[in-house]
Amino acid sequence: MFEFLHRFGGAPEKKSAPGGLLTLSLGSAARWGGRDTAALVRNGVMQNAIAYACIRKIASAAASVPWLLYEGATELESHPLLTLLAQPNPQEDGASLFERWYAFLQAAGNSYLETVTLDGTPRELHVLRPDRMTVVPGARGWPRRL
Repeated sequence: MFEFLHRFGGAPEKKSAPGGLLTLSLGSAARWGGRDTAALVRNGVMQNAIAYACIRKIASAAASVPWLLYEGATELESHPLLTLLAQPNPQEDGASLFERWYAFLQAAGNSYLETVTLDGTPRELHVLRPDRMTVVPGARGWPRRL
């Protein structure tokens, strides 16, 4: 290859003029926050206005979708499940509960609902904070309980 270049006047010379060098140093080491879910959400969502606004808008839109219940092809207008989803507990309505549930799902990657039962019938639903949940694996590796 180089013989070919020599026939036509030689290989081109590489010329580069030394230029100025610009460096930036802040003079401090990197500071990392905590690795737990609460710290990651606090730093990544609560201190980032765009991420916070996106999560709020998506959670609000998802929570506003109405629940429909069907038996076969017939839509049921009233049912205990629809009543529970509309008023899941004495402190909040269904839209508020599911808005928090969807926000936790987006911010932490997991979201949990606790069902309070009376005589085997679900009476209340409560959102649980994902950073306070621990999955206990069973013998085969599948979750046994939370």
